[in-house]
Amino acid sequence: MAKPSPFGKESRVKILKQHFAASKVTAGTAWQFIYRELLWIDGSTGLAHLYESDKAQRGRSKWFDRTIRFTELLCKGFGGITKEELKSRIDRLFRACLQELIEIKAKARGAPKLPVELSDEEPDAAEEEPADYVPDAELVEEFASLLVQRAAMPEAEALSLARDLVAKARYFFTVERKRQNVLGEGFEDLLQLLVLQVARVPAKRVIIRKRADTLPGFHGTTTRDRVEAPDMAIVGRKNTDMLASIKWSLRHDRQKQLSDELDCYVDLLSQKRFPRYILVTNEYDPGRLVNADGLARRGQRIDCIYHINLDLLLRVLEDHPKARDLKPLIKAGRLRSLEEFLSDLKQAYGS
Repeated sequence: MAKPSPFGKESRVKILKQHFAASKVTAGTAWQFIYRELLWIDGSTGLAHLYESDKAQRGRSKWFDRTIRFTELLCKGFGGITKEELKSRIDRLFRACLQELIEIKAKARGAPKLPVELSDEEPDAAEEEPADYVPDAELVEEFASLLVQRAAMPEAEALSLARDLVAKARYFFTVERKRQNVLGEGFEDLLQLLVLQVARVPAKRVIIRKRADTLPGFHGTTTRDRVEAPDMAIVGRKNTDMLASIKWSLRHDRQKQLSDELDCYVDLLSQKRFPRYILVTNEYDPGRLVNADGLARRGQRIDCIYHINLDLLLRVLEDHPKARDLKPLIKAGRLRSLEEFLSDLKQAYGS
């Protein structure tokens, strides 16, 4: 039998439970717990990741300045720490999963060590990189040849740059792609833990990533090719009380996914009333939040969007022209905070 993946659900949940047990997490501090586990430092800016990396570079747009503000506010929110201290206090889930992977591979190779990209220590120039991240020699030669031919680069310089490019590419495809899985599914795992432990919703009522047609009250028929699975559902004996879509960000593809999900649930609905349908997100683009709020299918729409830190959202976006569009949503109770999410669930479904 194959061993569970260090990045898989079993490993993620075990790590999150360990971290939760060592913390004092309340509805009011849950945002800190989420950011400690899932937020990371963007290697291209040295700042906390807020927006798409290519659009948040210095001189590209105002998102770089907002990212600086976001990072500074986080440092204050975590007790007045420095940016260097912030790096060591966030990205804990991914680091722990990666450490498990390295420990597994290191058993036959010597002492385990985090890749330099994630380490808080300064790299030792005399020390070799871990074997997993040594670039492919043939690919380095091909890259170097292209640089000499097309960029007229001196051979020695081309070879040095080619090594760097291939090393970065290898790191991305072997490690950083794992981050997206940890981020997306880890966000769901983490919210489930908070719903159980902070909102005190009974475990038997919380369903994660099960097809909608297996949930109570959704036994209708659909002509769709795919039956969607809500990221989280809260169910009773005969009906489903709440459906939740959990999305760290709301890029165009994820907004389409929201629309597809809602369409599918409307098709399958067999209970009398459509359940409360919510979105939990860390999106900082106000236009995307407004667009998500406006999604509707055959009379059904999102009831509420919960943001990880609503106060931080508004402070980061103080110079964004569309930030004012969020105020009506907040006033109407359609855009709320994570603290309110956990409080709402505790009041409605808590034991």
